[in-house]
Amino acid sequence: MAWLYGYYSEDPNYPEGVRVNVEALYEPPQIGEINGVQPLDDPMQGKVDMIAESLSLEKVGWVFTTISQDTFLSSHDIRKIAKF
Repeated sequence: MAWLYGYYSEDPNYPEGVRVNVEALYEPPQIGEINGVQPLDDPMQGKVDMIAESLSLEKVGWVFTTISQDTFLSSHDIRKIAKF
């Protein structure tokens, strides 16, 4: 999994539309598991956020990938995503 850093801008294709522009990814310490990922405490997160802010970026989401094409999000994963 990785944190997405970027900024929001207007999307002229939709009335009152908003677009997120992702400029950077940050991969925090984690343990990959067969059916997910376990984030670990990240002593660098404060510094990463400070660098992002100095670049006028903010945390706008997160992403994860998997080798298996048959992996689906569980309800637990969806709740975790919504929390982040």
